[in-house]
Amino acid sequence: MEDYCQLIEQHYLNTAEDSTELFRSVLLIADEIGIAAALAHLEECVIKKRLAWLEARQIEFRNIRDPIGEAYRMFFELYLGVSVPADGEIVEKSEKRMVMRWWNHCPTLEACKRLNLDTREVCLKVYHRPVQEFFLRIHPNLRFERNYRALRPHAAYCEEMIVLKDYHHELHG
Repeated sequence: MEDYCQLIEQHYLNTAEDSTELFRSVLLIADEIGIAAALAHLEECVIKKRLAWLEARQIEFRNIRDPIGEAYRMFFELYLGVSVPADGEIVEKSEKRMVMRWWNHCPTLEACKRLNLDTREVCLKVYHRPVQEFFLRIHPNLRFERNYRALRPHAAYCEEMIVLKDYHHELHG
């Protein structure tokens, strides 16, 4: 099992603009351990890489006035390198929620199309929790949401949201 994780991690770390070989490896491993287990290994690699990126910058996220804006800036602009309007648009922005629609180049999308994988499954099982873990380092009440009905290639864009949850309201509302 550890060998599988190392193999997936090696392919993941060597992935640049094309994730096809990474997902070919995941599919080969899935033949032996199942697709859910193989995707879970990749998810752990993604979490590890993203949190290491944050830790390497030694940024203190205390007393942030705009947690949603900071999460957007840190994850989308600095980590992923995507921006508006070149790669997408912001369709809603408030103190509690930001909704973005992305049409940028996506190595995962391209690999899924080539290998006949469903982006809804791959993005949910591999890439959702890593964004959530990233956001939690910025602010404990931030939540990442993705509209899995509006996800390429099933839609013209990928719709994603950053939400600031109000625990006081949830507990007493």
